[in-house]
Amino acid sequence: MVDEVAKSIKLNLNLSNNLPKAIELDRAIKIGWGAQGDAKPKEGEIGIATHLPTGARIRLLGNLGDFTAACCNGGTFTLEGNALGWFGAFSTDGRLVIERDAGIRCGHGMTGGRIFCQGSVGDEVGGALNGGTIIIRGHAGQRAGIGMEDGLIVVVGDCKGDAGQGMTGGRIVVDGRCLPEGEGAIQRGLSKAEHKEINTLLKEHDLSISEDAVLIESSGTNEVKSEPPQQIVWGDFSDIGLVSGEVPMDAASPIDVVTLLTRGEEDDGVVFPLPVLIEMESGKGMTGTWLSKQPCLVSENPRAIDLVRIDKSNLAKADQLLADAAGMVLDLDGMPPLHDGEVLALMTGLRTYLGSEKPLILAGRIDRVSNLHRMLRDQPLDGVLVRLASGLGMAAPAALPRIGLSARDAGVSGQLHILDVPWEARADDAAISAAGGCGIIRINPFAGEEEEPTTQKARAAAIDAWLAQFSAELRGRMTDLGIDALERLNRRNLRALEHDTAAQSGLRLAGYDRPLPQWLGQ
Repeated sequence: MVDEVAKSIKLNLNLSNNLPKAIELDRAIKIGWGAQGDAKPKEGEIGIATHLPTGARIRLLGNLGDFTAACCNGGTFTLEGNALGWFGAFSTDGRLVIERDAGIRCGHGMTGGRIFCQGSVGDEVGGALNGGTIIIRGHAGQRAGIGMEDGLIVVVGDCKGDAGQGMTGGRIVVDGRCLPEGEGAIQRGLSKAEHKEINTLLKEHDLSISEDAVLIESSGTNEVKSEPPQQIVWGDFSDIGLVSGEVPMDAASPIDVVTLLTRGEEDDGVVFPLPVLIEMESGKGMTGTWLSKQPCLVSENPRAIDLVRIDKSNLAKADQLLADAAGMVLDLDGMPPLHDGEVLALMTGLRTYLGSEKPLILAGRIDRVSNLHRMLRDQPLDGVLVRLASGLGMAAPAALPRIGLSARDAGVSGQLHILDVPWEARADDAAISAAGGCGIIRINPFAGEEEEPTTQKARAAAIDAWLAQFSAELRGRMTDLGIDALERLNRRNLRALEHDTAAQSGLRLAGYDRPLPQWLGQ
């Protein structure tokens, strides 16, 4: 797998370096052929040729993995071979051609552009489609167009069952055997105008559909509704205390609360003067005495010190966002379901724009922390961000042993953990999290406030004041503990202040000064 990632990144970097000149000269780039025109096909590369800009023209020979030509923004890409899942996913414009077969979720989440598959496609082609056109010369798997909202899918062949499952808009045209449509969809014949429209579209591909073709669309009356559980966490860390040292430190003593997020021993990394990651929508205008040095987690307009949160809402423009950022947080909670190999392929494609020297973090919920730790162990990641709020509704103190035991089992206890704290955070939360193995807390500085400042300048001023107060409180707590570095805190510095907290967290019960008996066998 390491070799596969390395050769994929190398191919993407070569492509990225040659693409601007090729666009300037209006030339196509051919990959997979030698200097004499002899075939040298690629095999198994993942995350290739993502985010192609307008004017790019690429022709590639070979059989590729997941997320080939994803997030196309206007270029033209032709693959002489097969591709696995997510071919052309999340594209906004452009023209993509695959001359053989594509795997699952081809064209998922497209909002524009066109995909032409000369072979067959796997399950869930055009899932969550919200614009654009997908034309399939062969057959389509199950649940074609699942959850689609707009756009057009044309299958000039057979289509398996449950096509249009949960669709609310758009059209699916099938000219072949079509098993019963999915819930929320209805099947009917084509009108003469629709038949003419589709054949006009297919004419440039030397295809046509018969008058017996069927159209699948939203029933409009049998909408598939799905209400996810509320994402909550019960309580906070107020029932966890910090044990003071026998000898305090002078209030003016040097205290080390700096945290580094690095890719390797020689990497300078991202410096966190305070152990907090502030989440904001935009990094624009985020300046101040403290704020100018403190990294934030943003979805747009990152500063050079910021991390960018990438999910399906901004994935299509990730190439622009990542070039200006210090690192990336890939948010699995904001993405469609992805297995480990698909996550790796997506990260490999994004590395082209992030760079190999910048850190990459995976974010997910506490009830899926084992998956996060498995991928942290097996994939080229630099840390994880764990959200306490989930459908499980776990008590906040119970999250600490769950994270710790999962990290121990996966062998990643020493790697960076960022704990997402959804309540109004304080300095003690950072110290408790650090003692529990999570070196940084992700916070919303306006949690608990009725009104958030309306302008970015006012928000920056409020955050800067919050950071100054947080720094003073953290210093006060550390000097009282008699500990001069955040990294020296551990679970021995924590006490559960009441019985239920001790039972949930495995921490020593204050007064009893040892874990409850049920935890002693861990």
